[in-house]
Amino acid sequence: MKDLLKILLGFLPWILFGIMAGPPLTRLELALAVALAATLALGVKQLRKGFFLTWGSLLFFFFSFILVTFLKNLWVVENMDLLARAVLAVIAWGSIIAGQPFVSQYARESVPEAYWHTPEFIHTGYFISIVWGIIFLLALGASLFRPYLDQMTGWLYPLLATGSMFLGIIFTQWYVHRVRRARKT
Repeated sequence: MKDLLKILLGFLPWILFGIMAGPPLTRLELALAVALAATLALGVKQLRKGFFLTWGSLLFFFFSFILVTFLKNLWVVENMDLLARAVLAVIAWGSIIAGQPFVSQYARESVPEAYWHTPEFIHTGYFISIVWGIIFLLALGASLFRPYLDQMTGWLYPLLATGSMFLGIIFTQWYVHRVRRARKT
């Protein structure tokens, strides 16, 4: 349960942003301000430790806030959904390419240091981060094809875009529990 809370807190700025963002422009500006504040308030420790998700969130929400609130960049406003999903995919895949899967960064906070360099811990961090990367790419694809998905059915886009994050959280919790249970036997 502690792992689930850490994952939720890591994604909380994104969840808040997803719930709050929308027309009119003032609502998007408020969503960006809340997500930026939540990233700073909840992520001080992770920012100091160089967590990919927290730094990516901070940079995205900060620059988006500036571009939307002060510069009134309509291209960013119109493409915010696509940009947000692209940034999440870049965070996940970038952390993997950099050799520091973002999931492993969170796992180190609740796993004793003696396990950090074991093949099981390393594999689990990469595997779960890859699953998240795939989930973010699927959500990005849903954003790219949103006009078509909305024409086909009104429920498919929200299911692919928003439901995918909750599916990732559930999968992560299940997989970590499975690995821990296997380690005890």
